[in-house]
Amino acid sequence: MPRCNVVACAVLCLVTPLAGKDVYVSPQGNDANPGTQARPFGTVGKALAAMRGAGGGTVWLAAGRHRLAAPLALDASHSGSKAVALTIRSVAGHKARITGSRRVTGFGPVAPEDARRLLAAQARKHVLVADLKAQGFPKLRDLPDAYQAVACEEVIFADRPMQSARWPNEGFAAFTEVIDAGASKPVHWVRREVYRPGAFRFPSDRPKAWDFSQGIYLHGFWCYDWCDQALRAAAYNAKTRELRLAGTSRYGIGNPWHKTSRRRFYALHVFEELDRPGEYHLDRKGGKLYFWPPGDVNKTPVELSLCRGALVQASRTSHLVLRDLVIENGCGWGVQLSACAHSRVENCLVRNMALGGIHCTGGSDNHVVRCEVTQTGSRAVSLYAGDRKTLRKGNCSVVGSHLHHVGRADWQGGRGVTLGGCGNRAAHNLIHHCPTGGVSYGGNEHVLELNEVHHVCLLYSDVGVFYTGRDWASRGNVVRWNYIHSNTNRLGHGSQAIYLDDCDSGDRVVGNIVYGGVGRGVLLGGGRDNTIAGNLFLFLPKGIHVDARGPRGITLDKPGSWNLKAKCEAVGYQSPLWKKAYPKLAVVLENQPLLPMGNVMRHNVFVECKQPFALARDVKAEWLTREGNRELKAADAPFLPAPSARPLDLKQLPKLWKALPGFQAIPIEKIGPKGM
Repeated sequence: MPRCNVVACAVLCLVTPLAGKDVYVSPQGNDANPGTQARPFGTVGKALAAMRGAGGGTVWLAAGRHRLAAPLALDASHSGSKAVALTIRSVAGHKARITGSRRVTGFGPVAPEDARRLLAAQARKHVLVADLKAQGFPKLRDLPDAYQAVACEEVIFADRPMQSARWPNEGFAAFTEVIDAGASKPVHWVRREVYRPGAFRFPSDRPKAWDFSQGIYLHGFWCYDWCDQALRAAAYNAKTRELRLAGTSRYGIGNPWHKTSRRRFYALHVFEELDRPGEYHLDRKGGKLYFWPPGDVNKTPVELSLCRGALVQASRTSHLVLRDLVIENGCGWGVQLSACAHSRVENCLVRNMALGGIHCTGGSDNHVVRCEVTQTGSRAVSLYAGDRKTLRKGNCSVVGSHLHHVGRADWQGGRGVTLGGCGNRAAHNLIHHCPTGGVSYGGNEHVLELNEVHHVCLLYSDVGVFYTGRDWASRGNVVRWNYIHSNTNRLGHGSQAIYLDDCDSGDRVVGNIVYGGVGRGVLLGGGRDNTIAGNLFLFLPKGIHVDARGPRGITLDKPGSWNLKAKCEAVGYQSPLWKKAYPKLAVVLENQPLLPMGNVMRHNVFVECKQPFALARDVKAEWLTREGNRELKAADAPFLPAPSARPLDLKQLPKLWKALPGFQAIPIEKIGPKGM
């Protein structure tokens, strides 16, 4: 062989020694090892360093906890290729655990002076304490005065987040008397000018036993039932029961439209209220953990989440695959993909995160497939990809996933799926137990289809199971063939299955099955050019609600309004591309733009709905196109049980639509993860 060829081969071997090959990591390994199956690396970070520039290959993680002190950071140099992706996977499904927590040991009895502060006598016998500072834990994060979800440490026991000591233990307390709203009267629709933290009359004298210097927080609905915050309490006057806040609420204290309305809240991070198994208190100043364990701490590890960034964060990486992993116990997100392409998070369990599960921004062709995300502080999965101005599709998706029990700290953000940008998809997912709705979206050309959503809207009012709003230009989205049932309809404005809020326009709502549990099947809040067709609305107070809120609530150009015109201009709605895609939007200003015109409602079926069409007084029937809709009584479909009787058998539904000319069959066999 000529000498030049020998040199070239040697250089190639040095540059790409691991291309398409396997490396192995074990919690019992050593980073001084070569990373083979027989002699694995000890950390995932070492394996990623070895795969830098390799052009693809597989990092195999052995069973056990792979603990992270800092996030796993990947960049463009970790990219795989179309032929060979860079894959990080477990040797067996869900056996390898990427963990952002550290075990807490050294628990002992509480000192007598601390025990006396606990209000429950039983707690004094069962609460244990561990000195984190003595064990070398880093300083705990100071919490801000106001937050929803915050990247802070949490206690995990038996693979579940525990509860920071709270009062009351279940449900809410409520106040009715506002002492200082800290804000003006509404200056526009619901917005107020907020001047300072406010104060209210506490509904009992319970706080007289609390030490406010330790950082007590109150979490609740301070003004409206669609905005929650946790606010630090500054002081309590035991004589007058005035509780003054240190954190500032977004809309002030008390609902200005209902001066005697009850505002729900509970107290959080209260040492004195540590009174039942599963509760804990983190002394963030003294570096101690007080915990009433629901089991033996010597047999079940007590974990404290520490890693504040996303556990796996990739930036500008392409052809990356995360598969069969448990990603758990972090202070931030589980997985964060930024400007990545052709990547997949597949069959992973993401849990116990203080912020969210999986977050994708920018890039294209990234997919969350058959994952489970649970016990997050805020969202489960959020995807923001594609370019609205050019209508370039992101082609990102979350499909076949189980997203549940989210929004522990941020009720407003606690949804299963959030989509933004252009051209993304949420399909075949099972979503349940969310404090607010199940899915929110904004932007263009998204498809939300074949999802099953139940037991959402648990805490919020004026909320949608599927929600979008406040943008004329957010067009071309399709919400179809979803099964929505067993949700909560709270007092006030209640819940809606599909909520086209505040003049949302140009969407298609097709073939959805809404079975009880909500106040309205569709709430069309003043928008234009929407199509609502072929839906089943079963046993609802209201089927389709339409109002004309535009003239009452907004102006087109006034600062602080919904800025509908400005949002259109920002995406270039008069460009040739946009005029071709959305010709009705191009002329929206020419025909009473704030009125709900151009909406079509066709071939919908209402079974036992008290008001199939609920038109507000300011809506003229001639503004709407209504064709082929059918209104039935329960007796007309005896095979459909009322929601309180027994669950709905979807297989019975074809009996309904086969008898209705013009109704397009709904592919019920494809709904949910099993329908993929």
